[in-house]
Amino acid sequence: MKRNLLIFLLSAFSVLTVFSQEFSFKFGKVNDHELSMSFYEKDTTASAVFIYNKSDVYYDYRSDDFKLIYNFESKIKVLKPEGNAWADVTIPFYSPEDQSQPRESIAKLEAWAYNLDNGKIVKTKLEKNYIFEEQINSKWKQLKFSVPSVKTGTVIEYKYSVTSPLYDRIYDMVIQQNIPVIYGNHQIVIPEYFIFNKEVRNADLLKQETIPESVTFHVGGGSQGSNVIRCNATKYLFTVENLPALNNEPYLWSPDDYKAQVIFELAKLEIPGVLYKSFTTDWDKIDEMLKGDSEFGSVLKMQNPYKEELNALNLGAYKTEEDRIRAVYKLLKSKISWNNQYGFYGGNVRKAIKSGTGTNAEINFVLISMLKDAGLSAYPVMISRRDMGILPVLHPSVSKLNTFIVGIGNTDSTFVYMDGSVSKGDINVIPPVLLVNRARVFRENGQGSWVDLSNIGKHGVNIVSVCSLNSDGLLKGKRKVYYAGQFASALRDVFINEKDSAAFIEKIQTNGEMKIDNSSYKGMSEFSPLLEEELTFSKSTSVTDDFIYVNPLIFPHLTQNKFIKEDRKLPIEFDFPYSYKIRTILDIPEGYVIEELPKSIKIEPGHGGCFCSYVVSKTDKQVVINYTFNMDRVYYTAEEYKTLREFWTRIIEKNTEMLVFKKVS
Repeated sequence: MKRNLLIFLLSAFSVLTVFSQEFSFKFGKVNDHELSMSFYEKDTTASAVFIYNKSDVYYDYRSDDFKLIYNFESKIKVLKPEGNAWADVTIPFYSPEDQSQPRESIAKLEAWAYNLDNGKIVKTKLEKNYIFEEQINSKWKQLKFSVPSVKTGTVIEYKYSVTSPLYDRIYDMVIQQNIPVIYGNHQIVIPEYFIFNKEVRNADLLKQETIPESVTFHVGGGSQGSNVIRCNATKYLFTVENLPALNNEPYLWSPDDYKAQVIFELAKLEIPGVLYKSFTTDWDKIDEMLKGDSEFGSVLKMQNPYKEELNALNLGAYKTEEDRIRAVYKLLKSKISWNNQYGFYGGNVRKAIKSGTGTNAEINFVLISMLKDAGLSAYPVMISRRDMGILPVLHPSVSKLNTFIVGIGNTDSTFVYMDGSVSKGDINVIPPVLLVNRARVFRENGQGSWVDLSNIGKHGVNIVSVCSLNSDGLLKGKRKVYYAGQFASALRDVFINEKDSAAFIEKIQTNGEMKIDNSSYKGMSEFSPLLEEELTFSKSTSVTDDFIYVNPLIFPHLTQNKFIKEDRKLPIEFDFPYSYKIRTILDIPEGYVIEELPKSIKIEPGHGGCFCSYVVSKTDKQVVINYTFNMDRVYYTAEEYKTLREFWTRIIEKNTEMLVFKKVS
């Protein structure tokens, strides 16, 4: 046993010795190799690389309670101009506006930039005027700093500590980053009193060790002196060497979900003969806790602040429940606008009402009060946004909830959905970042339930083009497009963000590679799931002496394949299910005949979930194309990637295929 331990220690020492010849893993020590390094040989595309990344976490007993102490250190080499962004650091920390509540504190912040200037090392220190704090919401702040004098070639170094009274919540230990990590060392010492569940993601990328230790706490103080408590503990040590970056892949909701990391969830706190407290929970218990929360459950009891205006709407005159919901929402949005921030709690809802702007959560609390006043059943539907990671299944945690939307019961068992962030959408047309597949309906009677938001609403595009083609290859025609759901919302967004209607039409012309002669839109300014477009246009095609080449789809659906890699280790997650239809009726130009006509085809991957058909018909005078694409499923596993990639490739081939006309000799 001793021999094996000796071999292990010698092996570890030899690896670190090789590393240390090239890199220094001690704060404040930067060597010539680090400063002269111009690329990272294991990933030459990297804009920067962590030379090292460390965290050291342990428990202490201070101010009559347990505290978690975190110490963080990082050294980063900037390799390309894009890597300069790593000089900007943001640290969120718990600091509620209620001064009576415990809060986290950040201390011992130190940061430096190292550069070579004529062969000499120049050190630049982070000064206090580059450090800022800002309140994110009623419970959280963030500290931000920007290391000065950073450019390509700079070595950045910083460290800081966090003292947290939230001893039941250990920060997720995220070890893999968006840039490579040459060396990582992350350790946490947990006393035997704290029993945690531990989840390790991508464990094959990490070297793990579990080491028994003993720890000492000084309890008490004052005139009687302090009591010394000793107990057993476990050190969990995770190390990495040359850990590759987790590169962002297209069609992925939250890359952070797939990083190598360690997640701790406290199950119980047990001090024999003194204290026993279970932290094991379920979503019903979380519902109950939120019911009594002054910034959540209590806010749901608020009275409609716009009662008089709501009564004036005469909702009984509207024919459908959805029209009544739209009327209530439009009234609300005339009173409060979204401040581009997502939230979960409503402690500042009165401030939002007074100022006329607020987070989506603050607007949603008001919306629920208005819908209830209108006789409609409305509930918070609690989620973790797509970009914030999935909700844990095995270890429920209220800290993983970061916003909610509003579910309105239109039958005993089904809902329609709205959110305060929406200004250009409609019922069931909410930002894709909120369309998660696991959402919790909160009911004040305690009967919570789960719903899937990933496939709500109907989204699609239907294009009909009737065109003629002259001998010069000039295509002229009329186009009518029906946009539904997310596509209608997206086009309204383009319209609103352009400086005027002329700029909007110019953008449509550029995107369609055409000249627009006349155009009209129906539903552009309405709160509606539909938008209609009609325009007359002209468009150039490719012409030679005897041939005219034209894409018969005129306005193709897909022309670029984002699935360029042969293999993929991560799943594929599309924004939403949708349909895309194109119908083209094209007159055969006078004096020409069809030389090459695309073939009809139906394409479907073996795993299902999507479908495409391309149907061609012709007469003596016309060619008619009917193209249909359906995306019925938004999630595909990594194992399905190859067939999905082949499917996408074939679709793009059909979208770019040419119809060829030959001049009659």
